[in-house]
Amino acid sequence: MSEIKESELLLEAFNLQMPQDKKIDSSKLGEALRSVGKKLTNENIEALKKQADAECNGGLTFDDFKRFVVEASKVEKTDEEIEKAFKVFDNGDKQGMINLATFKHSIMTLGDKLSQEQVDALFKSAGIDESKEFVDYNVFMKLLKA
Repeated sequence: MSEIKESELLLEAFNLQMPQDKKIDSSKLGEALRSVGKKLTNENIEALKKQADAECNGGLTFDDFKRFVVEASKVEKTDEEIEKAFKVFDNGDKQGMINLATFKHSIMTLGDKLSQEQVDALFKSAGIDESKEFVDYNVFMKLLKA
């Protein structure tokens, strides 16, 4: 991406979160970073928010935001890391296919736990038919890349 287009994209994401005082609240940092395509865990976002609170008194200017985009780039998950995580659920017999019940249970009980409502929304947005036993994990990969 060209530097000008990237800067315009960052400014647009910043402006979407910005109230009248030309700063965004650190509580909106995760949403703003994800809106520019950063793939961060909830843990990464919380750490960045704490850093923003400490360094920026909770309010980020556009220059602060650009700095946090760079920080986020250092910790975000790559597509390869995300695919590797999905392959954990691939039983080998069904190459690229994961057991839906096992996957659903795992995302609701491990790591950055999702609620039933979040799982339902995820499956709906991915077009997942929950009556099926297996699903191609590439469906989720495409959703995460969007």
